[in-house]
Amino acid sequence: MQKFYIALFLTLNAITFSIAQNLQSPKDFLGYELGTQFSRHHQVVDYFKHVASQMPSQVKLEKYGQTNERRPLYVAYVSSEENIKNLETIRQNNLKNAGVLDGNASSNDIAIVWLSYNVHGNEASSTEASMNTLYKLLTEKQDWLKNTVVIIDPCMNPDGRDRYANWFNETSSQPYDIDQQASEHNEPWPG
Repeated sequence: MQKFYIALFLTLNAITFSIAQNLQSPKDFLGYELGTQFSRHHQVVDYFKHVASQMPSQVKLEKYGQTNERRPLYVAYVSSEENIKNLETIRQNNLKNAGVLDGNASSNDIAIVWLSYNVHGNEASSTEASMNTLYKLLTEKQDWLKNTVVIIDPCMNPDGRDRYANWFNETSSQPYDIDQQASEHNEPWPG
């Protein structure tokens, strides 16, 4: 019987390791280092879908709407496998603890952290950071996820961000032009 449990343990570890090996970093997935250019919204969504497909027991991706320009809006729930299975219970316990729902919360030592990125279109670096945050939580901070549910909204304003990202990616130069009158330093006013 002991051999069975050892074999089961080794098999499950091998499966988990295999899945984690398929998880690509933002750099590997996008083909460039974060910070060298701005990613378009569809690339960010594709990365979040990639992570959710590689780590389905720890990441739940949920579409919550779309923008005026028809770009999808998503949130990712990131936590331990057990917490992802119990998201609704954790949500209700949180509401009971806040006094929004009647009743007493069951044991609730699960924190909920909501990270919303990029509300202003031309403050575009935060969406790049959302991809890095997602990756680092799953590859370096697994112990945090045992008692925390992290909700990541990678971009609250993808229409404005894509407008800015397109402009920046079109006008920036290498090496950077230090002339303050250069087009890369004079973003057009939206509207």
